[in-house]
Amino acid sequence: MQENVTSFREHRELGDVAWLRDHDRGLALAAEMGKPVLLLFQEVPGCSTCVRFGQDVLTHPLMVELISDRFVPVAIFNNHPGTDAEILRRYDEPSWNNPVVRFLGPDGAELLPKLADRYDALGLHEKITAVLEMLGDDVPGYFRLLGRDLLVEYGLSKCVTYTTPCFWSGETSLAQHPAVITTDAGWIDGEEVVQVYFDPREVSRSDLDSYAHAELFSPTDAVGFELDGEPQYYLRKNVARHLPLTPAQRTRINLAVPYRDWLACLLSPQQSAWLADAELQRSSGDDTYRQDIRQSWPALVAELGSIRKEN
Repeated sequence: MQENVTSFREHRELGDVAWLRDHDRGLALAAEMGKPVLLLFQEVPGCSTCVRFGQDVLTHPLMVELISDRFVPVAIFNNHPGTDAEILRRYDEPSWNNPVVRFLGPDGAELLPKLADRYDALGLHEKITAVLEMLGDDVPGYFRLLGRDLLVEYGLSKCVTYTTPCFWSGETSLAQHPAVITTDAGWIDGEEVVQVYFDPREVSRSDLDSYAHAELFSPTDAVGFELDGEPQYYLRKNVARHLPLTPAQRTRINLAVPYRDWLACLLSPQQSAWLADAELQRSSGDDTYRQDIRQSWPALVAELGSIRKEN
């Protein structure tokens, strides 16, 4: 047995996930709960690559929540003796190595090839999505939206700006295209415009322009975009404005509100719990939805607490 049952925020290399430190206990818990295991082999203390993986990949609130909710997370230190070294040998993993993530079924069988030699959030997101789909489990809407946010973050999306008669309605019209990731209402030289980021794997620029033309919008190459004072107008009129949100989430919620669609499918369990909390408006600012979720999330945890229970 490991001396430490869990490791939570004790090491920068492990991010904000609460990791079990006992491999066999993790497998037993997975079998009991019917969950897969996310098994991290990590150097602790580690090199800059290991620290970046912990701080850039394993601290995003929605990544952390999905791992905590759908997996039993277990961390093995690949530069420690004793039990860690024994597990390392069991999986034929080298010591003093960069981060490696394996995905095990509740019975301990490996589900997919391991994630190795890739240390970005998008790579982990793709693997986790593949595991959930393989198990026939649903991939939560908030996690799919995170994948779209990561396309923007890693420069894999495309940006285009459209002039619109009304940028508030323009946002909701353009957001209805399935390839659109984010929309922002703003101005260029006094003209109302909507700035769009979209997934070029799902639609070509010319086809998106055709869609926009059908809505009476026109692409513009003019520069100097300035964000409007009330972006995501419909979201801003809703209590969800007090939530920490990603750009893709706020775009989808801004579309859902005027159409009276269900918001829960776009929110994580923690976000849904906060939305139902009578203290939310008192504890959070009106512009929280526009802030970087990595800063606004821990600030709201400090005010309202977290529903997550560590192992």
